[in-house]
Amino acid sequence: MNILYLHQYFSTYSGSNGTRSMVFAKKLIKNGHKVHMICVNDERSNSGLKNEFINGKRVGYFDGIKITEFNIRYSNHKSFFERIRVFILYSIKSTVLSFSDDFEVIFASSTPLTVSLAGILNKALRGKIFIFEVRDSWPKLPIKMGLLKNKILIRILELYEKVSISYADKCIGLAPGICDDINVIRGNNYHTELIPNFCNNFIIENNIKNILENKYKLNIRNNDFLAIFTGAHGIANGLDQILDAAKELKKIGRFEIKILFIGDGIKKYSLQERVKKEKINNCFFLPFIPKKELFYILTNIADVGLMNLENIEDFYEGTSPNKFFDYLASGIPIICNYPGWIARIITENNCGLVTHPNDAINYARVLIKLADDKDLLEIMKKNSLKLSKSTYSSKIISERFINTIESTFKINSYRERNHIYNNIYSFTKGIIDKVFAFLGLIILSPLLLAISLSIKLNMGGNIFFYQKRPGKSGKIFTIIKFRTMKNKSREVTEDYLRITKLGDFLRKTSLDELPELINIIKGDMSFIGPRPLLIEYLDLYTEEQHIRHKYKPGITGLAQIKGRNKISWEEKFKYDIFYIHNRNLIMDLKILFITLIKVICKSDINHSNKNTMPKFHFKRK
Repeated sequence: MNILYLHQYFSTYSGSNGTRSMVFAKKLIKNGHKVHMICVNDERSNSGLKNEFINGKRVGYFDGIKITEFNIRYSNHKSFFERIRVFILYSIKSTVLSFSDDFEVIFASSTPLTVSLAGILNKALRGKIFIFEVRDSWPKLPIKMGLLKNKILIRILELYEKVSISYADKCIGLAPGICDDINVIRGNNYHTELIPNFCNNFIIENNIKNILENKYKLNIRNNDFLAIFTGAHGIANGLDQILDAAKELKKIGRFEIKILFIGDGIKKYSLQERVKKEKINNCFFLPFIPKKELFYILTNIADVGLMNLENIEDFYEGTSPNKFFDYLASGIPIICNYPGWIARIITENNCGLVTHPNDAINYARVLIKLADDKDLLEIMKKNSLKLSKSTYSSKIISERFINTIESTFKINSYRERNHIYNNIYSFTKGIIDKVFAFLGLIILSPLLLAISLSIKLNMGGNIFFYQKRPGKSGKIFTIIKFRTMKNKSREVTEDYLRITKLGDFLRKTSLDELPELINIIKGDMSFIGPRPLLIEYLDLYTEEQHIRHKYKPGITGLAQIKGRNKISWEEKFKYDIFYIHNRNLIMDLKILFITLIKVICKSDINHSNKNTMPKFHFKRK
C-alpha cells in the first residue's frame, strides 16, 4: 500500500529528535509498502535531505522514504501561540499537498492535534483510510497547565479533538491514559492500540569519546556521580524541581553528585540564569545533540537518567517520553518524580526509584541512595537493559505497529461497511443531489418545455417514457425519461429501429435523461452512481455484481465515462463494483466533469452501429 505519513518532527539519527517515525517508515518499506513523509524544518531534527528549499519546500529520499520538508521553522523557544501558528501552517500545507498525492492510507501523528486535518478531509472527500496516532492528551494538557484559558477556544479545540478521533478508522495511543481518553470519545467498546515509544540501541564509533570531550568539554571526574535530564526544557517539565534538589545536595556537601541538562526549550534561559544567580554549580547544560552522541553519553558517562514533569494528574498516565526509553536502552537506572504508568514500570522491574512531586529533599535523598549503593546501582542497570530488550525493543514495537497498519488497511480497504464515512458522505451527497436537481429543473425549464413540445409534435402520444427499474437495495422505482422511440408495431419490433431522428439526437446529447432530475428529487436516484438496469437482469447477477444495488443508482457513473455503450457488460460491472468500493466526493466530481465533456463531444455512444446495448444474458455461476 501507499502511505502518506504526516509527522511534523520527523528526524533521522543525525538529529536530536525522536526517531520513532523514521524507524516505523523504514519498517513499512521493508515490508513492501511505499511511504511519503511530510515534515517541517525543525531545529532539533535532521530529515536527511541536503538539497535547497524551492518554493518553500524540498523533496528527496532517505533510506527509501520519500520526504517533503516544508521550510517552516520550528523551535521550542517559540511561545505557545507562535507554535500554534506553525501547527496551523503545517496542517494547511500538508493538507493541500495531500490532495495531489496518490495514496491509500493517510497516517497522521500528533502533536500537534491539527495534523489530523489532512486525514479528516481526505477521508471525507476521497474515502482514504485514516489512521491517527495520538502522542499527547491535547488539548487537555495545555488546559490543565493554564496555557489555554479562553473558553471559546477551548470548546473549539475539544470539538476538533472529538472530530479527529471519531473520524479515524484506527487510533493509536502512546500511553494508557491517552488510550483511555480516545475510548471515552469513541465509546468503551472501541479498541485503541497501545503502541508506546521504544528502545533503540545505536552503534557507537570508537573515536566518539574524544570527539565528545573536545566538542562539549565534559569535565566529569572519575568519582563523580552524573544524573542526566534530556529533552525539552519547557513549562511542563518542571525542571526547577531538579534545581531545588541540586541546592539540597549542595547544602549537605554532596558536590560529587552532578546534574547535566541536555536539550533546549522556552525555560532553558531562565534555568541557566537561576543557576548562575544562586550559584548552583553542581548543574550544567548542553544543547540538543545528535542521538548517537547522546547515546554515548548515556551509556558511558551517565549514572542515572531523570524523568521529570510538573505535578499534573493528567501527566501520570498520558505521556510516553522518548527519554525514558533512551535511558532503558542505555542501561542506566531511572529516577521519576511523578506517579503513573512510567513509575509503575520502574518499580515493578526494579530499574530505578520513584520520588515525590515537589519534594526537593526526597529527590536529593534518592540521588544520594543510588550514588552510595553501588550494588543496587548495578542491579538496576542490568534490569533497565534487560527490560529494553525483552519488552520495549524497536523490533518488538515496530512489529506491533506494522501489524496494526496492515490489519487496519485490510479491514477498511472497502467502504461498504456501516461507517461514519458512509453516513456523512451519503448525507452530504443526498443534500447536494436534491439541491442541484431542484435548481436544474428551474434553470432548464425552458429547454425541458421545448423538448416536450418537439416530442409531442413529432411523435404524438406520451412525452415521457416510464419504466420500472431496481434502485437502492433492489427496491423498484419508476424511472422517468424523455420518449425517444415510436410505439411498437407489427412491422417494426426492434428497439433501435424504432428510434426517431429526434430521439437519436436526444440520446446522443443525453438530453433524454433530463427528466431523471425528478427521480433525484424524489430520492430514487443520484447524479452519480451505477446506472439502473432492467428488472429482468436481477436474477442473472453474480453475488459480487449485486453490490451495485447497495447504493442509489445514478444518471451517470464510472462505467459511463469509461466507455458507455462501447464496453462489454463485464467491464461495466467491473467499473460499477470499483465505484461502490471506492466512492467519494472527489471521484463524483471527476465523473461529473468527464461526463459533461463526453456529452459535448458525443463520444462512446454506439455499439455495433446501434444506439442501445444488447441485452445482458450472463447467468450466475
